[in-house]
Amino acid sequence: MKKSCLTIISFLLMNIILIPVFGQNKPGVITDSNTPLHLLEPDYNIPYGIPEKGNIKNDLDRILAYLEDATPTKLVDKDSGKEIKDFNSINRNVSISRGDFRLTSYEWGVTYAAMLAAAEATGDNRYKEYVFDRFKFLADVRPGYMKMLDDYGNTDSQIRSVLSPAALDDAGAMCAAMIKAGTQNRELQLDPMIQNYMNYIMHYEYRLFDGTFARKRPQMNTVWLDDMFMSIPAIVQMGRYSGENKYYNEAARQIKLFADKMFIEERGLFRHGWVESADFHPSFFWGRANGWAMLTLVEVLDVLPENHPQRESILLLLKKHIHGVSALQSGDGFWHQLVDRNDSYYETSATAIFVYCIAHAINKGWISPISYGPVATLGWNAVSTKINDKGQVEGTCVGTGMAFDPAFYYSRPVSPFAAHGYGPILWAGAEMIKLLDNQYPKMNDKAVQFYQTEQKTSAPIFSLGGRDDQIVSGSTRKNKSNPVILLIGDSTVKNGSGKGDNDQWGWGSFFEQFFDTTRITVENHALGGRSSRTFITEGLWNKVLPGIQEGDYLFIQFGHNDGGPLNRGRARASLKGTGDESEIVVMESNGGQEEVFTYGNYLRKYIRQAKSRGAIPVVLSHTPGNSWEGDKMIRNSETYGKWSREIAEQEGVYYIDLNNLIAEKCEEIGKEKTNELYKDRVHTSYDGAILFGKTLIEGIKSTPKLSLNQYLKK
Repeated sequence: MKKSCLTIISFLLMNIILIPVFGQNKPGVITDSNTPLHLLEPDYNIPYGIPEKGNIKNDLDRILAYLEDATPTKLVDKDSGKEIKDFNSINRNVSISRGDFRLTSYEWGVTYAAMLAAAEATGDNRYKEYVFDRFKFLADVRPGYMKMLDDYGNTDSQIRSVLSPAALDDAGAMCAAMIKAGTQNRELQLDPMIQNYMNYIMHYEYRLFDGTFARKRPQMNTVWLDDMFMSIPAIVQMGRYSGENKYYNEAARQIKLFADKMFIEERGLFRHGWVESADFHPSFFWGRANGWAMLTLVEVLDVLPENHPQRESILLLLKKHIHGVSALQSGDGFWHQLVDRNDSYYETSATAIFVYCIAHAINKGWISPISYGPVATLGWNAVSTKINDKGQVEGTCVGTGMAFDPAFYYSRPVSPFAAHGYGPILWAGAEMIKLLDNQYPKMNDKAVQFYQTEQKTSAPIFSLGGRDDQIVSGSTRKNKSNPVILLIGDSTVKNGSGKGDNDQWGWGSFFEQFFDTTRITVENHALGGRSSRTFITEGLWNKVLPGIQEGDYLFIQFGHNDGGPLNRGRARASLKGTGDESEIVVMESNGGQEEVFTYGNYLRKYIRQAKSRGAIPVVLSHTPGNSWEGDKMIRNSETYGKWSREIAEQEGVYYIDLNNLIAEKCEEIGKEKTNELYKDRVHTSYDGAILFGKTLIEGIKSTPKLSLNQYLKK
């Protein structure tokens, strides 16, 4: 009995163990052994990937169709509902027809501006005509309603804010949009309304003692972040409209006043409210208000003159804000109602504003497409899901005051009739179309990536192949025993792709002709614009080094590009000298840190790593520029030439003073003939490159014990 029980138990255990094993081998079961699991389709909650421009346009068209129907432009008799076509007959019984949205709200000011942007991005004039039709309507009915206001002290509520603005909400966004439209179409006759709006903003809006735009609610002397957008874009637009610098200066001043009170540096975010009498200002980072602030900075930078003294500080503030906001994007692409609180709901209008601003900043060249292009793309994919079949925008928070507790923000309702969502999503879609026109996004390893050039590969995972002219290091080697001469340097060694673009050549393009190529080959790995530092930091040296083997020759020529700023612009400079000192710099391009070494230190790295592979380094001083003092060509014998020589001597490698050899040659033939060798102060023509190469060969021949001589043509 005991034996039988044990047999049964053993049988069951075997089957329990074996069943999963057999299951793994069934056809159609995906395992790590038969499938690259990283290529499985993720289960996204929203569409992921690169949107099609045609689909974006369809989304925008659906919104336009809805808004055309939802915002009529006609007068009606209050009693009969009959349309009134004679605008001279306006009286107290005539009203503007009601649709789903007001024609004169600040939300619709945003929508009008976004419609103009959509027209520009898509080439579809229907968007522009939407704006022109409604602004013309307002201009046409204004005189009649102004007379009614003068006669009776009241008028239609829809147009009262146009005639007699009483808050920034009434004036700012509408004024900015009218300036944009009026600039495009002078026949609209918008100037009276523009001037009226601006007069209110500049002279009648309530302010703090220091001049900051403020409100008397919910507390006395409260600053609302929203008011940045309700005022400043209109002011800066007025600067361009009028040509008066005072408006530019006031816009820049207001940004500083708001930022000093509202921007939290360590978070990269703006608080929603600030109260003058408060000891402590609670920092509630409401999404849409941060959107208004970011949109303000973008609008100002679009107009503010390049030479304005505050422009750089405003641009820096924008970059900080974009960085702070981007870090808080959800995995579904949306931003939250309170952007830093993941348990608050996804909010459409804020997300759309951020998408527009980030995409616009990329298109303007203010921020990196590599870093922020995927952020904008993910955000657009998210908000596009909020456009329903009717063309309504869902998930938008209704109008929101300023509070000192989180529950207020968490509990604000959402509605497709919240007008705040339409302009932002139109603006976002328009800018995404421009982004896709200007940039080169591509899916790589299931992720959205932005590239500097078009990637034509269809591979699901790919590496960047580098330059079209790039040679795989060591690939020209005839056989295992034949050496290779590898050249590294700048454009004086290899200009452009090495094919004589703009009739400019580097001496390295013709260097091979001096050698017996049955026994040795030449590979020109130089690249224009690089320095001893950037040839390393850009990864170029790491591509050359693996192909070097024992018996090869490495020619090193830098110096032309090693001066200039350490962290600004092209940021390619090395420290002067040959010592071991270094300096930590913060790179302007990306905010990251880089340790910068001396010119000699970089050369030392090339030399030592090449020698570790058994190669023979040859250090060259850089070619001279076509600059003279009298009959003498200017050398750089006390800077890069000197440091090149010192490093060669310290490391016990060959040194050829190419700078001096060429200068002597040019002095022999004179300035006039030398000019024919140069295409500009530095770069050489075909004849110049040939002569410089011949001069280097002479230097090789006169260098004692350099074994390369045996490979020269007889």
